[in-house]
Amino acid sequence: MQTFKIILTIFIVLLLQMLLPTYLSFFKYVDLPLVVTVYFGLQRAPMLGMLTGTALGLGGDRVAGGILGVGGFAKTLIGYLVAVASVRFALENPLARLAIMAVSSAANTVLFIGLYLMLEQPLPEVATYGALGRLVGWKTLGDTAAAVVLFIVLDRVFSEQAAARRMAIKKRFYE
Repeated sequence: MQTFKIILTIFIVLLLQMLLPTYLSFFKYVDLPLVVTVYFGLQRAPMLGMLTGTALGLGGDRVAGGILGVGGFAKTLIGYLVAVASVRFALENPLARLAIMAVSSAANTVLFIGLYLMLEQPLPEVATYGALGRLVGWKTLGDTAAAVVLFIVLDRVFSEQAAARRMAIKKRFYE
């Protein structure tokens, strides 16, 4: 049942990522697959974070029409690093989760642009360092704002997993 919920979540997020920027211009700064990748990375399971990051990244590459694999690599790395950080540190606090989301968004944007530049692909929206800074800022703000809502929804959908995660943190840090 849990695997079915995860696959359905991936499908819905990719569908929303494809549709929302067409109708609402603010959503061009929101990377819903990244938000979901960070959510699953925060579940204290590095394989889950990595695999959902890979699926969402490759699906996002397919939906966005960019180079296939760049988003997949970036989100796989972000999912793994967030999962490792959540195993080592207590990141259950909502403010800590949002801080992780903001840092992950900035890292994802810089990694994505770095990979495009390394592959010598043109990126007209980041022609200067100032434009790069504005893009990183807007994407960080958009992703963090989306995470406020999406984390609450995903906590309700995966409530039994969240309860198990809270119990594991309580045992590790407080007992």
